[in-house]
Amino acid sequence: MPWSGFSTAKRATTVPMTAELSSWLSAMEGKKIVVWGDFAADHTVYGDTSRVSREAPVLILEKEWDSVSPGCAGNAIMNVAALGGVPIPVGVVGTDELGRRLRAQFEEHGIDTTHVLSGEETAIKMRVLAGGLHTVKQQVIRIDSGGSYSKVADSAFAKALKAALRLADGIIISDYGLGTVRPTLFASLVREKAAVSVVDSRYDLDAFKGAVSATPNEPELESLCEVSIGDDEELLESSARRTLRRLGLNALLVTRGKQGMALFEPRKRRLDIPVSRTQDIVDVTGAGDTVIATYTLALAAGTSFADAARLANVAAGLAVLKRGAAAPAAEQVRLALAGLE
Repeated sequence: MPWSGFSTAKRATTVPMTAELSSWLSAMEGKKIVVWGDFAADHTVYGDTSRVSREAPVLILEKEWDSVSPGCAGNAIMNVAALGGVPIPVGVVGTDELGRRLRAQFEEHGIDTTHVLSGEETAIKMRVLAGGLHTVKQQVIRIDSGGSYSKVADSAFAKALKAALRLADGIIISDYGLGTVRPTLFASLVREKAAVSVVDSRYDLDAFKGAVSATPNEPELESLCEVSIGDDEELLESSARRTLRRLGLNALLVTRGKQGMALFEPRKRRLDIPVSRTQDIVDVTGAGDTVIATYTLALAAGTSFADAARLANVAAGLAVLKRGAAAPAAEQVRLALAGLE
C-alpha cells in the first residue's frame, strides 16, 4: 500500500536487537568504501592562560602543544577505518606542512592515498583551546583558512574517481562546500556505479539526485526545503517525504541532535531512533561523519536501512563522549550494543 498522509501516529520507534546488530559489525569488516569529499586539517592549539595582555583586555595564551587530525571528509575516512572497513580516499590536500602531516596520518593508519590529489593549500580549521593549570581547556576561537579546491580540474578528479570506484562496495560523498565534490561527476560516474552511494552535502544536497541515501541534519533539511521545522513533527514528516521523492532516494536518514534520528523510506512508516546517550554528551564535533561512515559500511555489508541507522546511532553516541572528532572502533560499538540489553 502506498504511503498516504503525514500522521505522527504512523511513526515507529526502534527496539534494540543487539545480537543481530552486533553480527553486522563482523560483516562490515573489509568492505571497501570510497570517500570522495573535502579534506581538511583539524589543527588544535592548546595553551595556558595566566595573565592579561597590556595591549588589550584579552588573556595571553602561552602555547603548550598542538595536534593535527583529519577533518571534514577526512574524519569520515578515519571512522570507516576504525570500524574495520577499508577507506579509499578521493580528494585533495595541499603540499604545505599541514597537508603533509595529514597525508602522513592517513598512511600511518594503512590508508592508501593513491587517489588523493595534491593542491596548493590545505583547508585548515584551527581551534584554540585555553585554560588554567587546574581547569579544563575550553575552545576560545576557531580560525578557518585555505579551503578552496575548486582550481583542481574535473579531469583530475574524474581519473582518480574512476580508478577508486572499480574497488568500491560503497561510496560516501562528503561535501563540505570546498569544491572537491562535483555534481557533474556524480551524475556521470557515481550514480551508475553498482554500489551503495550515500551523500552528506552541507549546502547542495539537491544536486545529488539518484543517490541511494542521504544523511542530512535537521537544519540542512530545513534549508533544502525552505522551512523552519522546530518542534513541528508534521512538517518534518512532509519535508522528508518531499525530499525522498525529489532526490529519488531509497532512504533518507535525518539526524536530529538530542532528538536522535528519523529514517524515512518510500511506502514505509517513519522510524524514530532515540539518541543512545543524553547525559554524557561532551562534543558533537564530527558526529555526522561517524553516522555516515557507520551507515554506509552497514549498507555495504547488506543490512536494511533501519539496522544501518540503528548501528549509526550507537556509534554516534560513542563519538560524542570525547572532545573533538572521534572515531569509535568496532569493538567499542559491540560493547555499547551489549550494554543496551
